[in-house]
Amino acid sequence: MPTGDAGDIARYRGLIVAALPQLATAPLELLHRGDDTAAILADSAILKLPRTADAALKLRREAALLEYLRPRITMALPQMQIVDGTPPFSLHRRIEGGPLTSAAYEALDNGRRNAIAHRLAGFFAELHALPLPRLTAIGAVAVEPWLGPDAILEATLPLLPRKLHPFVRRILKAYRALRIEGEELVFGQFGTDGDNLAIDAATGLLAGVFDFSEAGFGARHRDLSYPMRVGIDLGLRIIARYEELGAPRIDRALVLTYAAVDRLTRIASGTEPVDPIEMAGFVAAVEAIVPPPPPRTRKPALAAEPIAPVRPKRRRT
Repeated sequence: MPTGDAGDIARYRGLIVAALPQLATAPLELLHRGDDTAAILADSAILKLPRTADAALKLRREAALLEYLRPRITMALPQMQIVDGTPPFSLHRRIEGGPLTSAAYEALDNGRRNAIAHRLAGFFAELHALPLPRLTAIGAVAVEPWLGPDAILEATLPLLPRKLHPFVRRILKAYRALRIEGEELVFGQFGTDGDNLAIDAATGLLAGVFDFSEAGFGARHRDLSYPMRVGIDLGLRIIARYEELGAPRIDRALVLTYAAVDRLTRIASGTEPVDPIEMAGFVAAVEAIVPPPPPRTRKPALAAEPIAPVRPKRRRT
């Protein structure tokens, strides 16, 4: 653990032990420290400590949603409880398994790739079929919007090679026109990137999904785009199985648009470093599935036909 975390760990230990004295001698590891929440590993338990009043409300909402979801979703989910400390914090047993990185996914054989995709497709299908009014009553709200297209454009163009600018402009033009109507509105997890998946180290299979802090109401196609952070191949396998399970037909180009906007949003906000080579590979992979429109060509102007001189008529005399 970095030495800079030692002061935070000491402060958090005091808050934790005041409410849970049985953890007085437990080793603590700082897993994540965000602007609003810190995550601590204590033995086999994970504690999430809010750093703001809004974060505390969000944590209670996450716990209430998980209590509703766990009996209705076949995927292993955290069993979160709220501990009445000062401030209140959450506690749940860790779902054993490591994250699914792009490199780890590439190393899997075809059978394991399909197995992970099929489990995630079932997870999405079950989530997206849940009744929205019931979730509203529990406390579910709309997901946080991404940056607006103008803000993304202004922030990303100076960071990316000029050859990628047409792709950025084309994606943001499509993003600007998106609407959420009818069956497109669902309750989703909106965070099934590799960091929130627990992969069993022995089998290479998916053991569970965690972190529902961003769950809420939003676009079906956006929710399906997050696994493409691991790889476009995984996302496409999930979509194919998702449709086999009876879900509405999915527009692959639209999911890829959301995946591209997600990538650009993270670059614009500084949460993802800019790797021009990797980004060019991502653009090529997207355009291999959704080719860009052919360049517009101007028709050559027709040459004007010469006008024969008008000869004056000879007057008869």
